[in-house]
Order: sequence, then structure tokens, then C-alpha cells
Amino acid sequence: MSRLDKYLLRALLLGLVFVTFAVTAAVWLTQSLRYVDVVVENGAPLHMFVWLALLTLPTFLSIILPVALFVAVLFTYHKFIQDSELIAMRACGMGPHALARPALMLATGTMLVCFFMSMWLQPLASRELLRLQYFVQSQFSAALLKEGTFNDLGNRMTVYVARRDKNAELSGLLIHDSRNPDKPVTIRAARGQLVQAANGPQVIVYDGVQQEYNRATKRLSELSFDSYAVGLDTLVPTMAGRTPLPRELSTGDLFIQMNSETEPVRKSRLTSEFHQRITNPLLSLGFALIAACSLLFGEFNRRGNARRVFVAIALAALLEAVMLGLGQVASRNSWAIPPLYFVALLPIILGIEMLWRSERKRWC
Repeated sequence: MSRLDKYLLRALLLGLVFVTFAVTAAVWLTQSLRYVDVVVENGAPLHMFVWLALLTLPTFLSIILPVALFVAVLFTYHKFIQDSELIAMRACGMGPHALARPALMLATGTMLVCFFMSMWLQPLASRELLRLQYFVQSQFSAALLKEGTFNDLGNRMTVYVARRDKNAELSGLLIHDSRNPDKPVTIRAARGQLVQAANGPQVIVYDGVQQEYNRATKRLSELSFDSYAVGLDTLVPTMAGRTPLPRELSTGDLFIQMNSETEPVRKSRLTSEFHQRITNPLLSLGFALIAACSLLFGEFNRRGNARRVFVAIALAALLEAVMLGLGQVASRNSWAIPPLYFVALLPIILGIEMLWRSERKRWC
């Protein structure tokens, strides 16, 4: 690699890092805010929010990187034109192919990183994010039993607490449990305590009375007790029986289920997710070639290249919009998968063809 290649590559890499950091910070801030409710509503500590927010990074970083690369390539080459540096490099015998070589090297590296995130890191982060959400809701939601109010735990249990102290000691409890609609239960207790059991949060009540109404016999039975454990499993969401979303599956499991699924709608979604994991990273190379080819061909003009910049932005926006549209269509119709590959590969093929022709013309 020549010194000029290293010089261009360093400038492009700095631009990529800066744009990626700026855009990621803005997007991450907006995306992480939705987990504030999960943490606040369930009384979880701050480090849980930080970990939840960090797990969202791989989800949108694979989308941001190609766009950030496009901005970095477009800005760097445009700046070098304005500073007459590319004019000097062309005067030294460097054609569009040689000038675009550092951008292609950086785009290839970015594409490999996007493949790594799309194929492995993003599904892993999605699964861990879901697991952590369930963990937060199961471990900390019992802390939300507020004193002086009727706490509605779903549509099957209501808990009233007259007073609560810092040690999870409760006083003046009233619990109405209708998880069994045929035999609803009402419990009154002088005091109680929140505990975390193996199967979820519980409240141990002391010195109370349990009333059970049998709807079939129309009879009300009453039982006095010294201590009694009431499970608060309505606070604990369960992952059992839940069908994983396509984005949560590892690439290997996604491929297996894609070929074994018989239900048409889910099969289409699995197939679309699998092929989008392959085609989306290709945008890194396509965006870089659009930016490079828009500025490196033709005469350089120090007074500005606004028209070329606008054309490059329009082409990149069109490519992104078409890819997103085809991805949505492919989740419902399998015929959209071949056009997905065609659109992703088209700017790569055309860009490489333009650079190859320029190099061949130079040596003819």
C-alpha cells in the first residue's frame, strides 16, 4: 500500500469513526428511552437500564455503519477536491481506480463487520435483550406494591397495602385473587412481607383471614391463619410457549426453521429475515461505490461539486428505500427475494465496472 493510499484510508477511517459515533449516539439515545419505562415501572436499578440500552446497539449499528460509510466517503473526497489534493493526486498519475481503492478497502472491512453483526451478534443481542426484559419484570416488579393504593396486578389479582417500610414489611393487606374464576379468594391480613421465591415473588401474610367463594355452590368459606404465602406470579411474564421472532433466532436455527416451517406467513417472515441478513451488509460496498464514483469521474471543480453530491445522496436514498421496501414485501411474498439480491448487487457491479473500465482505458 502506497503512502497516498494510507493517507486516503486514514482520512476515510477518521470520517467513518466520527460519523458513526455521532449518529449512533443520537439514535442510541432515542432508542434507549423506551426502556426507561421498563426499568422505572418495575423498580429496577440503574445498571439494568444501562445494560438494556447497550444491548440495543447491534440492532441499529448494522444499519448505521453503511450510511456512515457513505457520508464519510462523500465528505472526504469532496473535501480533498475542494483542497485540490485529489487534483494533485490525479496529476501524479492516479486515476479513479487508484483513488477509489482506499474507499473500497474500508468498505470491504465495514461489510465484513456488518456481516458479523447481522449473522451472529444482532440475533444474540435480541435474545439477551428479551431475556433481560423478562428478568427485570420478574425480579423487580414486586417492588411496585405501593402503599395506600389498590395495586392491579393484571386482571386477575388486586393488592392493597396500607403501609410499607424500607425492609419490605407490609401492614394492613387486602388481596383479591381471581386467578381461579370459579373460586375467587379474598385475603385480609394484619401484616406481611415481600420475598423472592424460586418460582417468582411472593408475599407472606400473617394473622389474617381467607374468604373463598364457590360460584357453583354459592357458598362462602372462611379460614383464619397465622401465616400464608400468596404467589404474585401475575407480575412475572413467562417465555414458555412463546414463538421466537425471526430476528431472535440464530442464523443456523433460522435456516433450519425456514426450510421446515409449513405455516406460509411465518415461513415467509423467516425466509425474508434470512436473506436480509445476507443482503443488508452489501449496502456498505454499494454506498461506498456510489459516493466514490459520483465524485472521482469527470473534471474536478474547486468551485463546488454540489450537483454530484446531490446525485450521490439521491441514489443512496433510492437504494436504501428500495431495499427497505423489498424487505417488507419479501416478508409476505417470496417473489421479492431475487429482486432484493439484484438491487443490493446492482450498484456494486456497476461501480466496479466503471472503475475497471477507467483503469483499462488508462493502460490502453
